[in-house]
Amino acid sequence: MKDSERSNEDMLEEIQELEEKKVGAEAGRREKLKNRINELKDRLIEQNIPLVKSIAGDFTHSGLDFEDLRQAGYIGLLNAVENYDLNRGTKFSTYATHLIKGEIRHQVRDNQPSVHIPQWIKRLNKKVKKAQERIYQKTGDYPTIKELAEELNIEEEGVKEVLKARDSMTYVSIDRERRESDPRPEYIDYEKIKSKHEENLPLEFKIRIADAIEKLTEVQQQVVKGIFYEDQTQEEIGEEIGTSQRQVSRIKYRVLDELESRLKTDSEEKEEGGDGE
Repeated sequence: MKDSERSNEDMLEEIQELEEKKVGAEAGRREKLKNRINELKDRLIEQNIPLVKSIAGDFTHSGLDFEDLRQAGYIGLLNAVENYDLNRGTKFSTYATHLIKGEIRHQVRDNQPSVHIPQWIKRLNKKVKKAQERIYQKTGDYPTIKELAEELNIEEEGVKEVLKARDSMTYVSIDRERRESDPRPEYIDYEKIKSKHEENLPLEFKIRIADAIEKLTEVQQQVVKGIFYEDQTQEEIGEEIGTSQRQVSRIKYRVLDELESRLKTDSEEKEEGGDGE
C-alpha cells in the first residue's frame, strides 16, 4: 500500500517500530531507518495540511490574516507529529486538532497580549515564525524539523522542545474547562535547547541569562533593560523610576552580583545532576 493511501495511525505505528529498531542499530542501518522515519513524517504532515486549513478557517473572526493563522496551525501540526504517543490511545487527528487550535490561539493572543509570557520564549517564538516564513518563501513548502534546526542554529532536539514550549504557552489563559479536556503538554527539557553550530554566546547561555533576569524585581529588570539593552544613562533611568543616579548605580551592582550568584548556582546544580546520573 502506498503511503498516500495509509491512515495516520498506520504510519505512526511504523514510525514507532522504526524508532525502536534504531536503538542499537549500526550506523548505516540507523541512517536508513532515520530517512524512512523522516519520509513518513513528511507524508503525515502533507496528509494533514487540510486539517490545518479547516481549523484556521474557524479563527478568521479574530481579524488576523488567514495565512498567518494557517502558518501558526502548521507549527501545531509539526508539534503533534513529533510528540504524538500511540500509547495514549487518542486518535492522531484529535491530538493534532488540540495542538493546532492551541497554536492558533497563541497567535491570536500574541496580537492581543493579556498574560505574562517569558521574554526569552517570546523571542524564540518570533525566531521560529520568521524561520518558517523564510524557508516557505525559498522552497514553497513548510519546513521540516531539520530545516528549522539549520535555519535557527538550534539542535533538532532543541527545536522540538521550543515547539513544546510554544504549545505550553497556549494553556496559560485558556478557561479551566478547556484545559481539562485538552492534552497536557509534556515536561519541557530546556537543557536540550542548544546551539547547533559554534557561536560567540551559545543559545543555552542566553536562555540561562534571560531566565535569571526574569526572576529579578520589576525595578531591577528596568535598570538592566535601560543600561544593557537601551543604552540609557543611569541618570535617565533614575528619572524614569523616580530615584537618584547613585541609587541606580547601587541597584546595578546588586543586580550583577545577584545574577552572578544565580548563574553559578544553576551551573553547580547542573553539574551535580550530571554527576549523579
